[in-house]
Amino acid sequence: MDELNADQRDVVETRDVPILVLAGPGTGKTHTIVERIASLIQEGEDPDRILAITFTNKAAQEMKSRVLKITGKKPSWIRTIHGACAQILRAHIHKLGYTNAFQIASTEYAVKMLKAVIRAKDLSEVAWNPSDLARKIARIKSSGDPKPAADKIEDPTVADIFTAYQEKMKGQGCIDFDDLVYLTLKICVEDAAALAGIRGEWRHLIIDEFQDCDITQYELISLLGRDKGIVAVGDDDQSIYSFRSSTPEVLRMFDEDFRPKIITLKTSYRLPRVVQEAASALIKNNLNRYEKEIYSAQATTGHLEVRGFGAESEEADFVAARIQRLLTEGIVPEEIGVLARRHAELAMAETALKRLKIPTRKTGERSFYEHREVRDMLAYLTVIALPENSAAFERVLKIEKGIAHRVVDLIEDISERNDVGLYQAAEIAVENHYITEGPQNQIKQLFGRFETLRSKVSGYCISDLMRAAAMEFDTLQHLKTLSRGQTNFEKRILHLKELAQMADRFELQSGPGLINFINEMAIAAIRGGIVKENKEIRLVTLHGAKGLEFRVVFLMGASQGNIPHVKGEVEEERRLMYVGITRAKEQLTITHARYVGNEVRQRSLFIDEMGRPFKGEEAIRG
Repeated sequence: MDELNADQRDVVETRDVPILVLAGPGTGKTHTIVERIASLIQEGEDPDRILAITFTNKAAQEMKSRVLKITGKKPSWIRTIHGACAQILRAHIHKLGYTNAFQIASTEYAVKMLKAVIRAKDLSEVAWNPSDLARKIARIKSSGDPKPAADKIEDPTVADIFTAYQEKMKGQGCIDFDDLVYLTLKICVEDAAALAGIRGEWRHLIIDEFQDCDITQYELISLLGRDKGIVAVGDDDQSIYSFRSSTPEVLRMFDEDFRPKIITLKTSYRLPRVVQEAASALIKNNLNRYEKEIYSAQATTGHLEVRGFGAESEEADFVAARIQRLLTEGIVPEEIGVLARRHAELAMAETALKRLKIPTRKTGERSFYEHREVRDMLAYLTVIALPENSAAFERVLKIEKGIAHRVVDLIEDISERNDVGLYQAAEIAVENHYITEGPQNQIKQLFGRFETLRSKVSGYCISDLMRAAAMEFDTLQHLKTLSRGQTNFEKRILHLKELAQMADRFELQSGPGLINFINEMAIAAIRGGIVKENKEIRLVTLHGAKGLEFRVVFLMGASQGNIPHVKGEVEEERRLMYVGITRAKEQLTITHARYVGNEVRQRSLFIDEMGRPFKGEEAIRG
């Protein structure tokens, strides 16, 4: 508490009224939230009666660790909004006709189900592109009140596909990522008793990154937060995810619905003065925002530089050469970030850096959760905990040697005709001798292995259960078969060790809970999870940069038509630029090129809005 400034202390100590906290970049919002949770616990509040919602697993884990360090207590409800909804649904989703053992389907599996619906309706996949439909369905689910969802779809064919898709997923024991919040809200809206029970779980509700909410998320939070100690923490100036249906309007809605006490965190501990002044001058040009004055607490002025070049290749070469110089001066690679609006600029920077043999990591590279051995192990764990889970059991069937595709097809057909999950369909196939003796015996052995592993769940930690599963299913031999040489085999083993370590960290912070771990892994696989901190230069899109910070930032491609993007809404594009420049803790260099492809481009109007007459190569140095 001694480390808090007056505004932060106000957030921590205020009780009995709703609070809206406006927290600019680097103003210590995570520290403030942690101190509020710790203060409540130290006053005698049960940690499990505090629901703290974040929008990334990284933020949730960081908060849990800090609260544990201060109080010695493990609050079990510091979660992402999707993680919290997953646990709520485990207890209540049967009221909507779903199995409590539902699977959070991967994006690929959800698209597969959409394709099946399109084929069943004799529609063309060219005319009705499954990926486009998936995006439309996601927008429907993020737009609020779920009761008339199908009714508010103008195109009757899309409405029909939406309804059929939901039923298809339900029949498979699956929900998609957007269903996590959508179905939780549906239960709360349609079942007053369920809402009362869910709301009764907590006495305090804290929401971080509030500006990242969509309308469905806001409506759910609004229902859960009535008559509670509710605190919404956000910054409308950092609302940049309209493509995910997020909107800064949720802050205004919260203001109107709850009439909260508004507290602004005005001191930035991250940003040097020159960067803070430029950022403030830029964002003041947005009209639809809460006015706030943010001041830098840093003693140094910092460094801000704008560089213009003729060609994009010159721009990339300059960035690479400057990074090479910084590395020789002792700045470590992971403290340098190269940001851009588009992947094209990042690709050019990557090429220039590779020529200098400087290692890089680019946003969008293969996720940890995409590795086959990781997905296979998570499938085993899921079937152990949730045997009705069709998607996971289908993956297991395809891993097993000797079970031909035609056998899997037959089991899927039994599942469809009997309206049961794949695991039960396999049991029916074995009991009724629908398959030949060889695969029949193999499936019986498979059932036996899972029963053996289920008997160990209560006595094993998750990582030990993984090791037991690896023994039961001879995972080492399976990986040797998959691997291209010893190095590739060792990498696959390393991925499984990392997964086991993640399980250990999860249990340390959240306590035992195999199903909750499976939920968190499924959500992380869809949203991208936590980036490993390697000794590499980070190449990140501006959308991917939120939540990150670097000693040195290069923001490339600052030209008209790029940032602001020709198809973008100017106020959101300005917020995107604001997020980019406020990642810099010491040095910021903004670059642009006159010739982009075959076009002549002016430098971004946002540069001129930063309040200083940048000319050519002007720099401000501390």
